[in-house]
Amino acid sequence: MPNTLQLFHKFLDTQKSAPNKVHLDSFNINNIDEDFVIARDNNGKVLSRYKDDIWDFSSYVSNPTQSGKFYFSANISTQHISDVKKAMLLIIIYGNGRNGSQYSVKTLFHYFSSVFKSLSRAATDFGIGFNEVLENNTFLIHYIEKECTCRTNVIHFSTWLSFLYNIDNTITGINYQRDKDIIQKLYKLQTLFDAKSKQTKIIPIRILEESLSQRWKQIKYLEQNIDMLLIFFKDYISSYSFASSIYRKDDIRSFASETKKYKLEKFFKNYNINGRMDFFEFLNQIQGTCAHLIHAYTGMRRGEVLSLKNNCFQTISNTSGICYLISTTSKLEGRNKVEKWITSKEIVRVIKLLNSLNQVIADNNNEKIDNLPLFVLIKSLLGDKPSVIKPKCTINKTTFIPLDNNKITITKEDKEQIEFMNYLSDMVDIKIGEVWNFQSHQYRRSLAIYSIQSGLVSVGALQKQLKHLFREMTLYYANGASFAKQFFDISKKHIAHDYNKLKPEVDALVFIKDVLFSDEKLYGSYGRIVEKNKKINTKEFHPFLTENREKIVKQFNNGSIAYKETALGGCISTSACDYTLTRSLLACGNCQSSIIKQSKLNHIIKKQKEFIEFLDKDSIEYRTEVKDLEELENQKKLFLGSTE
Repeated sequence: MPNTLQLFHKFLDTQKSAPNKVHLDSFNINNIDEDFVIARDNNGKVLSRYKDDIWDFSSYVSNPTQSGKFYFSANISTQHISDVKKAMLLIIIYGNGRNGSQYSVKTLFHYFSSVFKSLSRAATDFGIGFNEVLENNTFLIHYIEKECTCRTNVIHFSTWLSFLYNIDNTITGINYQRDKDIIQKLYKLQTLFDAKSKQTKIIPIRILEESLSQRWKQIKYLEQNIDMLLIFFKDYISSYSFASSIYRKDDIRSFASETKKYKLEKFFKNYNINGRMDFFEFLNQIQGTCAHLIHAYTGMRRGEVLSLKNNCFQTISNTSGICYLISTTSKLEGRNKVEKWITSKEIVRVIKLLNSLNQVIADNNNEKIDNLPLFVLIKSLLGDKPSVIKPKCTINKTTFIPLDNNKITITKEDKEQIEFMNYLSDMVDIKIGEVWNFQSHQYRRSLAIYSIQSGLVSVGALQKQLKHLFREMTLYYANGASFAKQFFDISKKHIAHDYNKLKPEVDALVFIKDVLFSDEKLYGSYGRIVEKNKKINTKEFHPFLTENREKIVKQFNNGSIAYKETALGGCISTSACDYTLTRSLLACGNCQSSIIKQSKLNHIIKKQKEFIEFLDKDSIEYRTEVKDLEELENQKKLFLGSTE
């Protein structure tokens, strides 16, 4: 049986879309049939042949954000197109990801744009052939100095050289010889760029809360007007002349008169909608607002959100109230895979709003709504009826229903919070007085950070809309890792992976802030140790921490130290507490891992007194709680020398 390889075999929706197979035993990169079919659509129609100037891989993209077309003459010097096509075919056939799967279209595009385009540009400048750059170490060094000016280019070029090293030169047709000095040079460059690269910003909690509060009010206002809005949208989409001020067939239809008939004057005035194009832009803004809410309540990536279908919302069949969204992702696996993202039941309002708009689109195009993407490319609907309703490829980060900018402007306190969560560094690109610029991945990191910081034990840890989110997140994580992995099949692309990865770092930062930098005097066994060391390092304590915070984080990562906030202060024990299930706070006073704060001890005593007032004085419960109160006051006297 011949040794054959089916190109894109993991990305085929149907076998009809399969391109030609490659016979590996007789494969010769310098003898490729020009009519070799490189891509077909889902109906079997040929999209691209090897000889074509454009290779269209749209049928094999993993999500709508990926570019499926490769334009050779527009990006590659004419004399290099043949060699670039060969290089592309080589990585399509022999390239594979970490798990051995074929490269996704997105990865192929990275090679095309970050490596092959720049190699062609450099070869043109050097006055040599495409392959000669790779075959001559002098030119390679010049290329690296000229083109490897960012982290992305360094990573992809290093991977390309590794590919050439691992494939026999007789197969690639490129006489590449590995040079350790060049590899070391690329490694140093990557290390340098890694050190300079900045993590995705965490949205300040105040701004996150305020933005979500405003967006939910906008959703509510849309829900209140949805019936007439859908009727208007139905007429809007059915006729290009509807509500237009353009003269058509002896009839002038003004937008104002049409909106009056639908009783939407006040609604449109609120959003400054005065014409057809304004309404078109407003539809995009609705989609943008919905996308922001989905990001905030799931931690999904942009491509994963844009891959959602209209029937994506499901609930778990129990009484917990846990819900999830179903989408597909290709992150790290190189192929589409169905995944589930835990979310709040509140997000169903967002899905239903988009469903209602999409139902109008489906009816107008004689389609079933379940076949449509949740985020439809509205622009494609404004002319003649499209043969295929396309998904949005991107959502502009500034396209959403406008927020009150005064309330999402960065304050001094906002910046200080972000600087602390970024290892006490000076965030020079966050400027006080500027309006916060929301980006999709910020929600993912913020969700992980604030989930950890809340402790996932107190439903009231965050207010407003966030409290709904963390109720479901608490229930989800409370199920335990074994259940979570079984039900959600957690991998590196899931938000839970980020949660687990960030938890030791966040715990360390909270420990530094609440314990080492505490404004209060600390009591308890461990609290006294901290106080003693702080006195020794009074003047140099902050510089000492700045220099050694990475060491502290490392201790949290390897499990040699832990920290969690308690009702009386904190605890640094790395083992489970024997008194948690009995609800006893008394054990903290004598525990070697305890940190006691006077303010918290006073608060507990106050609440204990208030609680006792509601109990029957003749009950066992009353006597038990009074005894606990007496012990707490004794501990206070022991620590502070007074019960006042």
